[in-house]
Parts: sequence; structure tokens; C-alpha cells
Amino acid sequence: MQELKNISILGAGVMGSQLALLCAESGLDVKIRDVEEKFLERGRNIIESHLNRRIKKGKLTEEGKKDLLGKIEFTLNVEDAVKGADYIIEAVTEIMDIKHELFKEAYQYAPKHAIFGTNTSSFLITDIASAIPEPERMIGVHFFNPPGTMKLLEIIYGEKTGKEASRVTDELARLLGREVVYCLKDSPGFVTTRLLVIMVNESTWAVELDGAKIIEVDAAMKFRLGLPMGMFELIDVLGGGGVELQVKVGDYICSKLGESYRNPPIIEEKYKAGELGKSSGKGFYDWSEGKTNEVPFKLARNFDPIRIFAPLVNEAVGLVENGVMTREDLDKSMMLGLGFPRGLLRMADSIGLDKIVNKINELFDTHKEERYKCSPMLSKLVAEGKMGRKTGQGIYSYGLGEYEQITLDFDKEKMVARLTINRPQRANALNLDLYSEMHKALDAVEASDDVRCLVITGAGRNFSAGADIPMFGSGDTRDMVNMLPPIQDLLVRLETTPKPVIAAINGPCLGGGLELAISCDLRIAKKGSIMGFAEANLGLFPGTGGTQRTIRLIGLARAKEMVLLGQNIQADKALDWGLVNATAEPDEFEALVDKTARALVSKSSLAQGIAKRVMYYGAQADQQTAIIFEGSSFPPAVLSDEASEGITAFFYRRKAEFNKMKFD
Repeated sequence: MQELKNISILGAGVMGSQLALLCAESGLDVKIRDVEEKFLERGRNIIESHLNRRIKKGKLTEEGKKDLLGKIEFTLNVEDAVKGADYIIEAVTEIMDIKHELFKEAYQYAPKHAIFGTNTSSFLITDIASAIPEPERMIGVHFFNPPGTMKLLEIIYGEKTGKEASRVTDELARLLGREVVYCLKDSPGFVTTRLLVIMVNESTWAVELDGAKIIEVDAAMKFRLGLPMGMFELIDVLGGGGVELQVKVGDYICSKLGESYRNPPIIEEKYKAGELGKSSGKGFYDWSEGKTNEVPFKLARNFDPIRIFAPLVNEAVGLVENGVMTREDLDKSMMLGLGFPRGLLRMADSIGLDKIVNKINELFDTHKEERYKCSPMLSKLVAEGKMGRKTGQGIYSYGLGEYEQITLDFDKEKMVARLTINRPQRANALNLDLYSEMHKALDAVEASDDVRCLVITGAGRNFSAGADIPMFGSGDTRDMVNMLPPIQDLLVRLETTPKPVIAAINGPCLGGGLELAISCDLRIAKKGSIMGFAEANLGLFPGTGGTQRTIRLIGLARAKEMVLLGQNIQADKALDWGLVNATAEPDEFEALVDKTARALVSKSSLAQGIAKRVMYYGAQADQQTAIIFEGSSFPPAVLSDEASEGITAFFYRRKAEFNKMKFD
């Protein structure tokens, strides 16, 4: 078995140079090749600037920089670049002829054991592999930019990709610390690029065919679906301007899948007019004179994103149905590659597959486009009454013990259950489905004779950063009113469940996350953690008990300080104020949580359950009324212009300018 040691990178552009650095950091020796010295120099500068930034942040020494640069060799010669390579990664421009010529030359000089990986983002691997006599040695390795921070790697099998190419690529992915998803069948655009093109095109078709407004479509995608950007905003800023790339990739996918996948006329017109995005001064937005083109939160209510979401889900289900990718890998790729707040297919189950099918059928009836033909798999699920979460079965199953956004573990020996909020990629932000899963988990804990204490904590570095903004995105007062009772019910259940509940605050505990924590019986915080109600910075206030429970814990004056100022406090101050019961150093935190849980388990569970109920209901003369008043006051705040300004400012990382707004 050949050891992976020497890597050849063909192409010293932004991706190629960063891949070279990633390989060097992983202990591999790298040769990077390009066609002209100026391109190699550009690659050197990209690598050095990355290293210099790390030195400035104290994350790397000058000696460390020297060692890394010593592992990277630059060359203009293909033979020199590949002759000792164990793995060759092509990272040149997305032009098939250039890739073919490069692989033909590289094949002449590469060792017989070398594997050829192409970083194409859209071309069929089978077509690229036709350039070499041994296509079984070719595989797709679609890295995401910047690879230093984006861990996703889409591995694509061509029709003739061999087992050895697959095995060695898996080993490379492990060495580079990648999160891998597999395209099991060759497909144009694979999954991530294909679905991104669908989103951009359907956003544009909504404007072209339905008369939607660009900024309102972007607002809905950003604030109702929870994407980092709307599609028009994304295309304008991607690489300084992604209109040209969208046209070329769209044309390629259209050539493979048919005329229905053509680029919308608006995109073609932008391309021909040279309005390519931010770097050209204009794309879908006007970027001249330093314009920032912020997309306001309040505009999200004016466009229903199901117009885009339904065709996207339909395409994704088709890919799963045809064996291109598993549902789990597809959802993982959408989260890690395209910034989705949750898996796309999980979101579809939450919205309701019947709604998806109704919308896609409506689009087909109206426009008669092949791309709007409903996936047989979707139609079958709906016909069988499997419509998603609301029926307990959809693309996924939602039965007893099946969770998406939490994990629930039982330690029968210690008699302790551990519920972990499991959305680390979103700072463990809370949403209605997550609250519902916590209700289900609490059912399981209460029903178990093997558990006498529950610990709630967060995955990764956060306890919970609070509510997910898409919870408020619809702008519908009825949605706001209907949203609050299930959350309030859960928090009351935590206060009244017979079994003691510990909030193990392992990191930032903010907004709704803090409202969850103060509903627990005891709170133990890791030192360095911060707690607070940041809602004031968003033009909001805590809406699920935060204004009331905080008063009872730390008094009116301290509660007002937290709620009205919206400032975070450190764990030590939270202990001084009585907001938490104990703090611990990071390396002692879990031990203290375990010790406290064991102490609770050792006491009379009957007495604990009665005591909890007595303490809760004894304090309810005014709290329940106050919480109802708090909840009824929350929707107007969410729908206000002040909230729109606050939430918009948060997304664009600026300070909200409430003082410039006029109050009615």
C-alpha cells in the first residue's frame, strides 16, 4: 500500500494555492505548478498573506511559517510537478479543453500509482477522465473555498473510477481533516453546484415570470429560510462577481439536462452588459460609490420563499431517488457547503411535503417546464400520507427516539440523562422543531425508571446563542402568537418535571438560550462563558419568560440591567449575581456537572419532585399572568421597524441606529 506523502497541485490560483498550504499543514510535501511565473508569484503571495495573518493573531511563529513554506515547491514544469507525486490535484479554470490537455501531459510523467483528482465544480468526471488511458485512476475532489475554513469535500465517482482511487482519496480526505460527502453517481454539477444553480435560477425566474422584486426575494431567502445571503446578493459578491460563472455553469448543466435548465434571460442580459457583480460596479444591485445594498429584514414578509424552495427540494429528491447521493450526505453538503441552517430535506419535512408537492405541481401547470415535473418519490410519499414531521414520516422518520437537532443519552449506571442541543454549525440556535424534540426527549426522560436527573448542554463551543432568526421571518402576527405557547410550555415543563434538571452552560448562553437555562433547576457555567439578553440590540426583548424568571433569580434591578442594556456578563459575574449556582474552570467543568448530578440522584426523587412543584406553583400568583403579558407583547416588537433595523444591522455586523429612528 503506497503511503501518501507527495502531492502535486496543478494551478496556483486562489484555490490551488490554498490547497497547497492545507496539504503542507497536514504534513505533506507539495509541488504547485502554473503556466507563468506571475501566476506562481500570485500563489506565493496568497500563501504568505494567509501565514502572515496567523502570525499577527499569535497563531503561528516565524519559524513555523518558514517550515511550512519549506514544504511547498513552485514550478512551471508539469513533469517536475508530477514525477514523484502520490496524488495529483487539478485546480485550473473551468474549461474542459484546458483540463484535458493538462491531464494528458501529467499522465505521461506521473508514477503508475498516482491518483488523479479534479477539483472541477461542475463537469462530469467521466468526461474529464476520457483524457487519460486509465480512467479508473480519476476521481472528483470538489473542495470549497476557502478550504482552510470550509471543511466540506465532495468526492465524486466517475463511471470508471476504481476502488484504489476511492481508497486513496478517502485517506487524503482524512489527512486533510475534511468532512466528506459522496456523489455515488456522476452527475453534472454533482449536488452542491447543481442545487446552487437551481436556487439562483429559480430566484431569477421568480422575478422574470412572477414579477417578484429582487430585494424582497433576497430578504425572504436570508431571513425566512436562514441562508447567509439571498441569491442575487450572493452572485454579486461571490468572487467579486459571479454572473459570468453562473452563465457558464448554467450553460453546461443545461447542455446535459435539457432546455428547461437554461439560464433565465435576466442573467444572460447582465452578462452581455458586463454587469458581472460588485467588482464591475453593478450586477443585480448597483455597487457604485461604495453602496452596501443591505437587505432589510422587514421585506422578508413580502415574498414566500416556497416559490424557490419547492423546485429546489424537487431537484434534491430527484438526486437522492436516482442514487447520486444519500439523503444524509445531501443534507450535510447543504449545511457545510452552502450555509443552510439545517439539512434541505429536513427543512422540507418541516414545511410539509404536501405543501412542496402542491407548489411544484402549480408551477408545472402554469409554466409547463420539465424541471417542474414532480419527483415520483415526492408524489409517492405524499400519496401515502407521509408528509413530514406532522405525520411522523416524510423523507426522514420522526418516531420515538429519532431526533434531528438534539441528542439524548442515558447513563443507566449513574441514572443521569444528557440532552445535547446539537446544532454547533449554528451556535446551537433554537427553533420550533428543536423545542418540539426537547418536549419528546422530556417525555422519554420522565417515562424512564433508569433516570433521576437530566443534564442539558450544547454541542461544540456554545450552550445556545438564542433563537434562530427565521422563526420571526414571516412577519405574520398569527405565526408569532402561535409560536410562543409551545416554547413557554416546554420551559414550564422543565420547572415542574419531577426530575431535577441541570443546565451545563459550556459556552455562550444568550437570548432564548439563557431563557432555557434559567428554566432549569440548577445552572453550572464554564468559566469564560458569557450570558445575556442581546435582544435589546435587535430592537426586541426576551419573549419566552426572560423578563420574569430573571427578576425572580437576581432581582428587578439586575434583571433590568440585563434586559434593557443588552450587555453580556461573564460567568463569574453571573455567579455573584445569583444567575448561576456554580462555575468551574474548563478542565474541571464536566467533573463538577457530574458531581452535582450524582448528588441530586442520591436524594429522594419523590421529595425532589414534590418540592419542585411546591416551589413553582407557590410562586405563580403573578408569574404566569406576567409571562402571558410578556408573550402577547412580543409579536408587535418583532414586527416593528426597530426590530427590522436591529436584525438587519446584526446580519451586516454594524451597530443598529435606533437613535436615528422616529417613534410613532
